[in-house]
Amino acid sequence: MKIGIRTLKTAVGAGLAIWLAQLLHLEFYVNAGILAILSIETTKKRSLHVATTRFIASILGLFLSGFAFEVLGYHIIVISLFILFFIPLLIYFNIQSGFVTSSVIILHVFVLGEFNTAVIMNELLLIIVGIGVALLINSYMPELKNDLETYRSKIEEKIKKILYEYATYIEKGDQGWTGSELLELEQFINEAKSIAIRNVENHLLRKRDKFYSYFEMRERHYEILERMLPIVSNLQQEVPQRKLFADFLYQLSESVHWGNTAETQLHKLHEKRMEINQLELPQTRAEFETRARLFHLINEIQLYLEIKNQLKNDLIKTDTNEE
Repeated sequence: MKIGIRTLKTAVGAGLAIWLAQLLHLEFYVNAGILAILSIETTKKRSLHVATTRFIASILGLFLSGFAFEVLGYHIIVISLFILFFIPLLIYFNIQSGFVTSSVIILHVFVLGEFNTAVIMNELLLIIVGIGVALLINSYMPELKNDLETYRSKIEEKIKKILYEYATYIEKGDQGWTGSELLELEQFINEAKSIAIRNVENHLLRKRDKFYSYFEMRERHYEILERMLPIVSNLQQEVPQRKLFADFLYQLSESVHWGNTAETQLHKLHEKRMEINQLELPQTRAEFETRARLFHLINEIQLYLEIKNQLKNDLIKTDTNEE
């Protein structure tokens, strides 16, 4: 059984909120723990957003329900009618996520059967303690850099393997590769982007970072590699151009890493394209089709490298925004 950081923070936050509310001699002090539990989130940005929306919704619920009960009476039917109109109001102001926390406060007012200064102060303090403790607890978020670095390494290893297997197939034909690395690459990229988004949301003034840009780039690389698979597997005719392009892919597979070598690789690809163009023209339809597929692959790899080269500009912008 594994206890995650959110579980730990929820337990600590609930206990702390209840203790503080009890210390202040608040009625329904246990419900401060409920407010804290409902407000624990996974990132700092979400935490701040949730705290704000739930605080506003709870304040609205407190005063509007108090007015409604005082005018219409403390009856169950009034609760139903109030909720019927209160939810659309929250949706109108785009704070509907605060309905559950505000409903706790609304029911307190109903149970007490009166709406006066003492009730208002009690509920305001419950809101402040419950949501405030959650906001305080959420100010700590675990460092995600090591996880992001691990996923980066996993993704690069899969891309190396895929490029190497493509090169092997182009040079030697089918060698029994199953292509499972493509599925694993997609999974790793999706998981890495999810962590990268959490990492961005743990920095209140940041909209993206270098890891998120990097994983977005690798996602586009995955799409290119996926498109290349049926083209590679349909290469039938033996032509000299296959060996030349395979040599380039072997070399490219060894240079997959975080750093930017795309400009150098684009230059080498251009030289390889010129070398291929200097070979004699195809003599048969099969040779022509094979060469056409090879040029298609070359264009895909060129796009692959151009996307990697563009990352350099994105990272410069990201670093500027982070300063």
